[in-house]
Amino acid sequence: MSVSPLEYRYGRDEVKAIFTEEAKLKYMLRVEETLAQAQAEFNIIPREAYLDIKKAVDSNSVRIERVKEIENEIKHDVMAIVRALSEQCTVGQKFVHFGVTSNDIIDTATAVQLRDFYSYFMEGLLGLQKSMAKLVEDHRLSVMLGRTHGQHASPVTFGLKMAVYLAEVNRHIERAIQAKHRVIAGKIMGPVGTGASLGEGALELQDRVMEVLGVSPEIASSQIVNRDRYVELLSIFNGVVTSLEKFATEVRNLQRPEIDEVSEYFDASKQVGSSSMPSKVNPINSENVVSLARLVRSFIIPEYEAAVTWHERDLTNSASERFSIPYACILTDHVLVKMTKIFSGLIVKKENMLRNLKEDDFVLSERFVSELTLNGIPRQEAHEMVREASMRAYAKRTTLLKSMEEMGILAKLSKEKIDAIKDPISFVGRSDKICSTVLGQSEMIRKSALGAA
Repeated sequence: MSVSPLEYRYGRDEVKAIFTEEAKLKYMLRVEETLAQAQAEFNIIPREAYLDIKKAVDSNSVRIERVKEIENEIKHDVMAIVRALSEQCTVGQKFVHFGVTSNDIIDTATAVQLRDFYSYFMEGLLGLQKSMAKLVEDHRLSVMLGRTHGQHASPVTFGLKMAVYLAEVNRHIERAIQAKHRVIAGKIMGPVGTGASLGEGALELQDRVMEVLGVSPEIASSQIVNRDRYVELLSIFNGVVTSLEKFATEVRNLQRPEIDEVSEYFDASKQVGSSSMPSKVNPINSENVVSLARLVRSFIIPEYEAAVTWHERDLTNSASERFSIPYACILTDHVLVKMTKIFSGLIVKKENMLRNLKEDDFVLSERFVSELTLNGIPRQEAHEMVREASMRAYAKRTTLLKSMEEMGILAKLSKEKIDAIKDPISFVGRSDKICSTVLGQSEMIRKSALGAA
């Protein structure tokens, strides 16, 4: 019986595979094996014991069914794994789990899971970056209405709009690179963080285990890895999904029929938009991104709570993190991939953008103020003249140009200047240059990310 929608609806299979019950067991066994390897290298346990433990782990002879059977009896999940592993060993049996505690294994296994997930996370960010960079390049001169407060504003280009978003994604990639060594950390220092049972070389032993596993060592721990690391990780996820929600909301708004400037890809040959209204073409993928982004952001609340434990630790973080960490990872990846597909297949309706822009001459107001000022009228006075003409035009349901003509304002400018102002396409400032700058930055960050992988 499936209960969680992750089991049948959301998330990539290869990402979900990292967080399955079976995978968690394998990660924990891998930590036990690596611990034994380091202990053998430091002459704490015989090499034969390590090789025996390694053989038991590598042979996949520790079965999850046996672990559950033992756990049902002793009511301790990690000790059930230790016993199940010990059953498969001979000379290594008495050294399994030597000198450590449960969370040495749990938290370090989580770190290795996050290490593996991070590859998908960075891949998702770079895929999104690539799809957005193409839109910036293709539409750097595609002029459209700017909108502020939901109202028409001065013209922009669709490429500039996407460049603004792309610069945001670039910062997320930089944050993800910079935080990786902080958010992915394990520990092998025993039940209160002293490493007492591991001897004088405990810190060096811990470093060796983490080196083999490819994660950072916790510099100072209690019984657990410090949860500020997970809070930071989920904060990075939250920043990413918040941006994705913003992007998806823009697609939804621009797809509204009264705007109709972009649209998600819709398979007209077979896709159904509504069970009751067959004419509907709905932005369902963008809406899905918005819905799941809001859910992802909620997972940081239980993680904030999980970061507050008594003394060297308690168990209050355990149950909630079984949800918050896997769900946040899987769903963050899901919406990243979905937003990339939306942008990759986005239908950009440049003709409609121009139509909407040219139908409303109130978008010329900023330029009229500037040109009147450059023609000798004090800026505040010019602003008030255009404001009065605009309010008059709204009241009379006429155009800004007609209102300004009736008020004698246009007479203050030459015909050539007025004709130039009437062309909103020529008033997009340095949009093209900004697009180029962001694209150049994207390429540099992309190379940095690939180099850090």
